[in-house]
Amino acid sequence: VNAYPASTRFQLLTNEFDPIHQRLLSREDFLNMLDQIKISSSSRSLNDIIKRQHEALQKGDAGTGTKFIISDFQSNMIGNGPIDADSLESINIVPVQAPVSDNIYIDSCWLSSPAVQLNQSTEFSIRIFNGSDKEAESIPVKIKIDGQIRAVTSVSIPPRQSVITKVNFTINTAGWHRGEASINDHPVTFDDTYYFSFEVKDAVAVLSINGREPSPYLQALFGGGGFIHFTNSLYTQVDYVSVQQQQLVIINEPKTISTGLADELKKYVTAGGHLIVFPDSNADLQSYNSFFSQIGADAFSGINDNNDKVVAIDKNNELFADVFQGNQGKDISVDYPTVLKHFDYITSTNSNRQVLMRLQGGGAFLSQFNVGKGSLYIFSVPLSPGFSNLAHHAVFVPALYKMAILSMKGHDLSFTIGNDAALQLKGNILVAEDNFKLIGTSVKSEVIPQHRVTTSGIDIGFNNIITEAGHYDLKSGGNLVSALSFNYDRRESDMKMLTEDQLKALMNENHITNYTAFDNAIPDLSLKLKQMTEGISLWKYCIILVLLFLLAETILLRFWKT
Repeated sequence: VNAYPASTRFQLLTNEFDPIHQRLLSREDFLNMLDQIKISSSSRSLNDIIKRQHEALQKGDAGTGTKFIISDFQSNMIGNGPIDADSLESINIVPVQAPVSDNIYIDSCWLSSPAVQLNQSTEFSIRIFNGSDKEAESIPVKIKIDGQIRAVTSVSIPPRQSVITKVNFTINTAGWHRGEASINDHPVTFDDTYYFSFEVKDAVAVLSINGREPSPYLQALFGGGGFIHFTNSLYTQVDYVSVQQQQLVIINEPKTISTGLADELKKYVTAGGHLIVFPDSNADLQSYNSFFSQIGADAFSGINDNNDKVVAIDKNNELFADVFQGNQGKDISVDYPTVLKHFDYITSTNSNRQVLMRLQGGGAFLSQFNVGKGSLYIFSVPLSPGFSNLAHHAVFVPALYKMAILSMKGHDLSFTIGNDAALQLKGNILVAEDNFKLIGTSVKSEVIPQHRVTTSGIDIGFNNIITEAGHYDLKSGGNLVSALSFNYDRRESDMKMLTEDQLKALMNENHITNYTAFDNAIPDLSLKLKQMTEGISLWKYCIILVLLFLLAETILLRFWKT
């Protein structure tokens, strides 16, 4: 700043991209704002930074201007896309020499199953990365659940590689639980702990809306009590309020789907519910297709009387991911359900249908559609005899049971600070008059998140309000709505810095020619910049020479003998 005239205006930009940093400032205001900068967890790409600087120059009517980027230039700054720079604006790259640190960090964590079940062993995976050039041996890893150590293990990691270690734990109480996976690594410590949270339900609510009598097959599968709370209802006597309280709803062979029921089912699925449809053998296709059209599913064209059989199952889908061993999911010789007749589809180009079980003739036996925040599963056969042997086949139990388990799936284990994270709540959440509060349980923080009520539920936004990693409780009217966990962005964990040659290559690849890369060994940057902007001042040398000549003349006059 001191290298420029006092009338120059400046923009201060940090990774926060705070709106207050968008305007141009005087020298004094700039220096005052500079003193207020605090450490932040935000991470930006080089392209985002250059674009932000350009926007400030344009809005401030500053013309072309000059950009300075002072950074240690971690390799994560490169980003994925090309750098869009204005050729009229000069870019000055000022690399700051950062100490090279050998960093070991927890990259991510996840559950091997879609949900944690009460009193059931749960497998938990942790990916740990070694960012150093030497092997990390016997790194201890601890897992805490609700403040208590539940698992301890150790890992050895080759240089510049990651390993995945797995541990198991069992939860004995229903409700929200908060966990931490941690290692000890110095001097970089912000990424040594990974926070996560999850909910354990004591039961899964499953409702079967029946066309006639309750299905004996569904009753045998879900009606045993215990973990699954199973109820039946005649399709003409459905309590619409209770539908929204279910984790899984089964449409079991009603002849028609009324307008009122269709509207309620659409609201239920869009808000995050899971719905299974078994069509009736004498289904009113007009009512079925009207419902399918409302939620974006493919319509039935009619009944296909040709014998067929299931020949392929998508075992990569989470529904069948852990059901089959080896290649059985695609082996025609495996005993799959046989089909005497089935409903065919009118395929739409706008459909997002995923065929989970495919027939030999190319038709779909089981299809999945993503509807809003929920899932719709459609079988092309009823459960009653005469169409297929699905109800008696071995695949029937794991398929429907897994659908019930998947309906328990909650929000993400954690969110990343700085990302455009949002939480989607189902439509039956009641909002108190004082709206929502996000209260830190592991950090001292209380903020009011933005929320938006939609026809499918409530969207909660966390953009730019969470700055510290840890556990938070989302509350409304003093009642706990959800436990949330936030972690720092792991892009900052890779301590590799771009070299001078790599920076030059990056500029050349993006056809940026109007740039200057400073040597980080320059002792006085202000002097160097003054020389660039004003040129090298020679007047001092002229005065010195004049004084020297005067001194020489005086000496000559005094001592020269004529």
